[in-house]
Amino acid sequence: MSPDLVTVGGLTVDNVVAADGTVALARVGGNAAYSGVGARLWVDTVGLVSIAVASYPRDTLDRLTANRILLDGVVRHPARLEYGDWFIYDDAGNRNEKLRSKPGALAAAGFGSDRLSRAETARWIDLLRSTPPPAEMSYSQFRDANPMTAAQVPASYLKARGVHLAPCRPVVVHAMLSRFGPTGMTVTLDPGWQLANETLDDLAPLLAAVHAFLPSQVELESLVPGAGMADALATLAQHCRGTVAVKRGPQGSLVWDRVNGRAVAVPVIPTTTVDPTGAGDSWSGGFLAGLVETGDPLLAACFGTVSASRIVSRLGADGALPVDPVDSRAKLAQLVALVKPESL
Repeated sequence: MSPDLVTVGGLTVDNVVAADGTVALARVGGNAAYSGVGARLWVDTVGLVSIAVASYPRDTLDRLTANRILLDGVVRHPARLEYGDWFIYDDAGNRNEKLRSKPGALAAAGFGSDRLSRAETARWIDLLRSTPPPAEMSYSQFRDANPMTAAQVPASYLKARGVHLAPCRPVVVHAMLSRFGPTGMTVTLDPGWQLANETLDDLAPLLAAVHAFLPSQVELESLVPGAGMADALATLAQHCRGTVAVKRGPQGSLVWDRVNGRAVAVPVIPTTTVDPTGAGDSWSGGFLAGLVETGDPLLAACFGTVSASRIVSRLGADGALPVDPVDSRAKLAQLVALVKPESL
């Protein structure tokens, strides 16, 4: 089966402590899953390209498949990774990260496994920081040692209408562009930290090859230091053949309007945030779907915003499944009427 859209990236298992102290252990994530689900809100089928370790929950892979997220491009690897990353959020949406443990370590240390008080969260962070790092490789190290290749992309995926490249090592990005680029499909790219420290001149071949470049605010500040958001987007747009937009978390997004030479703001949809993990990735998946459907970057950002609002209101990448097309389209119409009423 040929998917409508494709997303490329990682598959991980994460531990989360939300801002209100809610604990979610061993939740499935990874930027391939989050962007894939974000795209799936808008199209019938999405194909993933990734590598799944043996310890990645099989019931989750089955759940993705049951919801028409194809795994033909996912390589199964015999490695087992028992130590997941912790994403621990504060009230402002900032997160403590680069902390790892087995899910059961929380209970073993005497903490409850459902909810932590502020004081307990602080103690748990201190304990994780003071614990020697495990000998087991992290998911990031696993991806370095086992990069995705162009050869794992099924021929059926090359008939898709678009592909999103979630943050990956440069060697993977180049490999995927060599595979998908010649098809003429719409290609979007999130640089992530992996590309954010490059100069714009160094990124020129990539910027010339993609239809949309989608950094976060932190990444844009690194790529164009010392500039305001609008000026940074304008500078980036001069180097990019397609559109550019920046994800700003709770502040929404900014999209560069080439016709009028200005940055246009797209607000977030008021949502009870349960877990912010994956918001930017799901936004990017929705953006790809919107760009393929409409050809309009501002409307595409509205698609992305709806996708992100659904993801953050649930736990884990698969928490947004099954999708609700009617609800998604209704929210999209409301947002478009606010951001771009003349398009209706």
